[in-house]
Amino acid sequence: MKVLVLSHKPPYPIVDGGCLAMSRFLLDLSELNRVEKVDYFTLSTHKHGFNASAYEHLSLPNITFQGISIDTKIKLIPAFYSLLTQKSYHTKRFFQSHVAEILKEKLTSNSYDVVIFESLYAAIYTPIIRTAFNGKICYRSHNLEFRIWEDLAKNEKNPMKAWYINQLAKSLEKEERSIWNQVDVILPISQGDTAFIEQATKTKVHYLPSSMPKNNKEMVWTENRMCFLGAFDWEPNMEAIKWFIDEIFPILLKDNPTLEFHIAGRKSTDIPTEYLRKNVIIHGFVEDPLEFIAKNGLFVAGLQSGSGIKMKILEAMSIGAPCVLTTKAAEGLSIESIIPVHKNKESFISDIQALLKNKENCIQRGKHGKQYIQTHFSSELVYEILEEQFLPSV
Repeated sequence: MKVLVLSHKPPYPIVDGGCLAMSRFLLDLSELNRVEKVDYFTLSTHKHGFNASAYEHLSLPNITFQGISIDTKIKLIPAFYSLLTQKSYHTKRFFQSHVAEILKEKLTSNSYDVVIFESLYAAIYTPIIRTAFNGKICYRSHNLEFRIWEDLAKNEKNPMKAWYINQLAKSLEKEERSIWNQVDVILPISQGDTAFIEQATKTKVHYLPSSMPKNNKEMVWTENRMCFLGAFDWEPNMEAIKWFIDEIFPILLKDNPTLEFHIAGRKSTDIPTEYLRKNVIIHGFVEDPLEFIAKNGLFVAGLQSGSGIKMKILEAMSIGAPCVLTTKAAEGLSIESIIPVHKNKESFISDIQALLKNKENCIQRGKHGKQYIQTHFSSELVYEILEEQFLPSV
């Protein structure tokens, strides 16, 4: 079986959760006996550029990689026109004619069995692909994109900005629902998203988790430390940090003045200086995210907006880090029976305070989380789903 994959950003280097989800799928796909060849195309933008050297460490002889440069910088006039016409400027920025021509040429000169789009921003090429390809088109849905912007609009205190964000959400939802009806198979990585999409389209939908590798990294318990790691050019992460530092951390410091909050990840140095307060330590981008998490105590994720599985939370749980999660942070995970999921800041604070006072409870929570990841997010499970549900229909 020959496969063409298009992603809206490179899977390597792994600089955020989206890259991690794409790299894991790529590695799992390469292990399937029926997959003979994969041509992997990725859009290369000013934000996420393609670097061929990032793939040199991979031992994947049946996979080729190619970056296609596009300009996705926000431009005022096209953005305003999209608002007036109620078209999604989010997706429009990723559609460019030279990319369409490259894809059509590749499809007409190769006998692919399936085309796989990684994320909505790649799947917008579906109508063009249909003109040159009669095989199966698959859309791997990382989240419900419009839901993220709906949440951001609800949480925005400026009425005008909230209105604008809500318009973006509406146009994005229209685009997203349209794509669901154009492809042949949808593979959401979240069970919650799977249930929602199944109710909204007649297209085949199969839940396919993003695998998490087993590793030897172990949590080294450090008292009086909490941490969070994520990409801060993703607005929900910035929103979560501001909420935590404004509303949660000051209360925790009253009981424990030596408590430290460590923050790392892509663009974390862009966190506004007004949030660089007492005992808040910014590490910037870290080469080894698991090492950072392992050394910095509780992993606290205070997301207020978002959709789908949060890959950094899976990473934290995979090494036994005790996690404290809001409802949005835990979305897509059915973990309420093993880890509390907090709907308000009072219970969120109470849980952190209790864990900081009880090392054994922290260690136990970490063990439960690690076991959950090994059971529900293994490569073996992904192989099984692909072999039994996806590949037979190709």
